[in-house]
Amino acid sequence: YLSSYEAAWRIFTFDINYKKPSVERLTFHLPDEQPVVFDDLDPINEVVNKPFIHNTKFLAWMDANKKYEEAKNLTYSQFPLKFVWKDSERQWYPRKKGHTIGRLHFVPPGIGEIYYLRTLLNYVKGPQSFAEIRTVNNVHYPTFKEACYAMSLLDDDKEYIDAIMEASHWGTGSNLRELFANYLLSNQFSRPEFVWNETWEYLTDDILNTQRMLLQFQELKIFALSEIEKLLQSNNKSLSDFPTMPQPDLSMIPARQNRLIYDELNYDRQSLVEEYTRLMSTMTSEQRRIYDKIMTRVTENKPGLFFLYGYGGTGKTYIWRAMSAALRSKGDIVLTVASSGIAALLIPGGRTAHSRFSIPIQVDENSTCNIKQGSPLAELIVEAKLIIWDEAPMTHKHCFEAVDRTFRDILRFCDSRNLNLPFGGKVVVLGGDFRQILPVIPKGTRQEVVHATINSSYLWDFCEVMMLHTNMRLLTDSLDSDFRQRKEFSDWILGIGDGNVGEDNDVDISVQIPDDLLIKSA
Repeated sequence: YLSSYEAAWRIFTFDINYKKPSVERLTFHLPDEQPVVFDDLDPINEVVNKPFIHNTKFLAWMDANKKYEEAKNLTYSQFPLKFVWKDSERQWYPRKKGHTIGRLHFVPPGIGEIYYLRTLLNYVKGPQSFAEIRTVNNVHYPTFKEACYAMSLLDDDKEYIDAIMEASHWGTGSNLRELFANYLLSNQFSRPEFVWNETWEYLTDDILNTQRMLLQFQELKIFALSEIEKLLQSNNKSLSDFPTMPQPDLSMIPARQNRLIYDELNYDRQSLVEEYTRLMSTMTSEQRRIYDKIMTRVTENKPGLFFLYGYGGTGKTYIWRAMSAALRSKGDIVLTVASSGIAALLIPGGRTAHSRFSIPIQVDENSTCNIKQGSPLAELIVEAKLIIWDEAPMTHKHCFEAVDRTFRDILRFCDSRNLNLPFGGKVVVLGGDFRQILPVIPKGTRQEVVHATINSSYLWDFCEVMMLHTNMRLLTDSLDSDFRQRKEFSDWILGIGDGNVGEDNDVDISVQIPDDLLIKSA
């Protein structure tokens, strides 16, 4: 509906919306790290010779600083006020008319040197090379971060040193190392190596007692750094992401060369053997058949992709626990993940899939996980014998495909044939119930939701579906009447999930709840 004044506005053809002044988005990059966009089928020679690679908007800006005297008095963000970018010619030219402001795109602090480059671009005027951007008062600095510090654009970190010293009066060394790791993860330090040198004695305060040995100062530092590395790796980071921080010589610490593998092997095997014996003694024949089929693939070291389908109460988590206990009690690695945090808590050693496999938040058909070849997480994946993924139907199919592509890329170095196998030849067991929550597609239609589920993925063609039918919650001893009531309620719930209850009116399904299930007011 258009009111009279809205109609009049349109009759006079006034602007409905406009932006003033116009904004020029200014891209930038580190030396020899220009972004490259190309099609998969493009010949590599044509890709590397495209003009936008060798003459980006950022590089053209530094060239313009050599040509025009006026440019030498402008920062990069001020440049569009006096110059205009001609995309067809890949050149900056003096502006003759119009008014445009420039804005540098956002870069998070944790991304590294490019963040400090962006900071300098807001202050440095007229540089003609990357080296000039790093030059402060005729002193050339090797990194953009050091140049920022020389220009007093970064704090001196004294407040963080004081915070660690204050916390040392009541906190243990373990608490202080966790505090230090959190500071690193949140990119609070301007010079993390300086904070480390000032506080390492507080961070190692408890190590002599916990290790029960005499250690030299250098060995104390290595132990503390290895503990900090453990905390960082649990958040998919590493001390290697902070180049100025000292790196621990982990070869001096047995069994700690990869903390992720160390943690996955650090289970009480005797208690796992007892749990395995207990679970196997009460397993139904239906569960045992599924258990044997999956474990055969694992023991024979053969690839396999399974989907365990069953509604709530049929014992999916029971099978997860049995397989995990069986393998971990032998010293093998099982990665247990789930699509939600609550579901992950129900599985021993469970984590969310996004956390464990570094799945991007925004995924598409070409996404991959942020796992580098040779990283601790990549080594953990190589060593894993079994991967369990619970509540799979609620995860978008692009997440599974991203993990699949990443696994194939990592595991192809172990065996080139893994490049053509689902999940790189690993035994992967998915589980869940399609009657429950499916992937959430904002404002999506039913067709879009169905198309986003795992059974619409190319991976489903390789998946062997196994089903559980027996409700374990109905097998407990109970009175006949109580059992019958619970059985009727269970069948009614399943009927709703299967679409057999209620009347379809082409839009929604109307379900009548039986009177005996209603709680009536007194």
